[in-house]
Amino acid sequence: MLDQLERRVDLAMEVQVPGLGPVAIGFEVQLAIDADKLRSWPVYLTSLRRGACQRALLVVLTPDSRVARWAARPIDLGPGNEGFRVHVLGPAQIPRVTEAKAARRQPELAVLSALTHAAADGDPALVYVALAGLEGLDSARARSYGSVLIRSLDMALQATLKVNMLDTEAPIAEADDPEITPEFVERALRFGRRIWEEELRREAVREQARAQGLEQGLEQGLEQGLEQGLAQGRREALLRFLARAGLRPTPEEAQRIATCTELGMLDRWIDQSVGATTVAAALAEW
Repeated sequence: MLDQLERRVDLAMEVQVPGLGPVAIGFEVQLAIDADKLRSWPVYLTSLRRGACQRALLVVLTPDSRVARWAARPIDLGPGNEGFRVHVLGPAQIPRVTEAKAARRQPELAVLSALTHAAADGDPALVYVALAGLEGLDSARARSYGSVLIRSLDMALQATLKVNMLDTEAPIAEADDPEITPEFVERALRFGRRIWEEELRREAVREQARAQGLEQGLEQGLEQGLEQGLAQGRREALLRFLARAGLRPTPEEAQRIATCTELGMLDRWIDQSVGATTVAAALAEW
């Protein structure tokens, strides 16, 4: 690992490339357009080249498509050097990590997946998977990544995460505080740990069923039971969220909530309840 502090990039490393020898790679996380970076990035790249390591490249990572397009443009350094470019990894190049086991193998990629796609897709499951993946890291890195992830979420995703965490633990004094406190981050990490433990339990049951030749029936039963349990949890969370906002469903609205089994619809209603002034607005269909 190179001294990234000296070079002012977020992360720097040196790798051996067959046929090329040592190559220095600098990584820069860019969340917004910043014209000053067009002047500093060439300096960063030059400072990475030293000693025997004369080849270098700078990789800019961004969860924002607009920033990715901006960063990918050539930088004019003057006559004869009008085409300097950095390497850009944006949303189009960042995969969606949707399974807890994959997140556990590559927790940093899972966090990047959630940062990039959760808000754009309106998919809180990407956040839950990323939190589950942090269970495999040391506590300091898990807290650091978890804090960055949670603080990056929009209000709707934060509210959905908060409601789902309250399904598993007793409320705390800060539960309604919009500030992301260290205790909130710890609760989110515990929520991720529970998701990972549930995945392990499900995998153990699958393995046992395979040994007994019951895999097909078990998978159907697991999926049905999991779907029903998730839907029930969403319905209860939605009702609690509406109650906290001082909104009481009419009998007809309560019936709609009680009979809804579509997880996507329930998640959308939870998101719409943030800032809603009526139950009808929370339950509006697009």
